[in-house]
Amino acid sequence: MSGTVPGTLRVSNDCIADLVGYAALECYGVVGMAEIDEQGSVVHLLPTYRLRKGIDVAAIGGTVTVDIHVIVEQGVNMSSVVGNLTSSVKFLLKQIAELENVEVRVHIEGMRTAH
Repeated sequence: MSGTVPGTLRVSNDCIADLVGYAALECYGVVGMAEIDEQGSVVHLLPTYRLRKGIDVAAIGGTVTVDIHVIVEQGVNMSSVVGNLTSSVKFLLKQIAELENVEVRVHIEGMRTAH
């Protein structure tokens, strides 16, 4: 049975962050999510169960802003990785969370060799 169900969909920031984190891990060139320590000097690669620590979600007006902090694979074209990541996140949030106005900002915090 398919059809439109009347009502409003509300998605928490944590749920959005989880979706963004899993979309990021599927993108070519992304090694993982990054967390910057308290002093802002050391970057940590986050394990998969802590992905949302590397993602900031804010809803202002009718726009959802997503800041993604990633570590990329050494030698990749960073511009291509950012473009692919941005497209993947916007597509996923539109398909699953029905969010139309999404601004994605990618912060490359470091580079690592892939294991």
